[in-house]
Amino acid sequence: MKKAIFLAAALLILAGSLNAAPPRGYIGLYADGNHSVCNVVNPGGFLPFNMYIWCLPSEHGMTAAEFAISYPASVIPSTITLNPAITVSLGTLTGGTSVAFGACNYDWVWTHQQACYLTATGADYIRVIADPTALPPAYQFATCELGNPLEEIQIINNLALNQGCLVATKDASWGAIKSLF
Repeated sequence: MKKAIFLAAALLILAGSLNAAPPRGYIGLYADGNHSVCNVVNPGGFLPFNMYIWCLPSEHGMTAAEFAISYPASVIPSTITLNPAITVSLGTLTGGTSVAFGACNYDWVWTHQQACYLTATGADYIRVIADPTALPPAYQFATCELGNPLEEIQIINNLALNQGCLVATKDASWGAIKSLF
């Protein structure tokens, strides 16, 4: 009986650690609303696609995000849809943006969905870059802790165009980002 109780307790602890937030926040670009497709392939012509900007807060949560996006010449960015949970949005994706949510986030959350068009078949990336209006330029989250301190985040992936995507594994100690969920 004792062994069964110890086993159950160990499983509960393990289950809690599997669902725990990462020690550092992540931001990534995806071609789907489930943050699972990180590349777009154009067989030729003029290919419409959607790009989502997804954030995974650290163990400190996230109330705001600051970053910019860089598009290659082969991409025509178009209509942007903000997550309805965003209460304040300043700037532009290319010039640098800051968005704030009305509540804390502790799980994956998207900030923007954008319609785009891919016009070439060459390999390239749409990239998350530092917000040039931040001092110093940075990509970062405001946490849910008292005073909403800023924390550096890591780019988990950029949106690969006409090639396979690369997912960051620098902090592989968090279970290779929990095998991308």
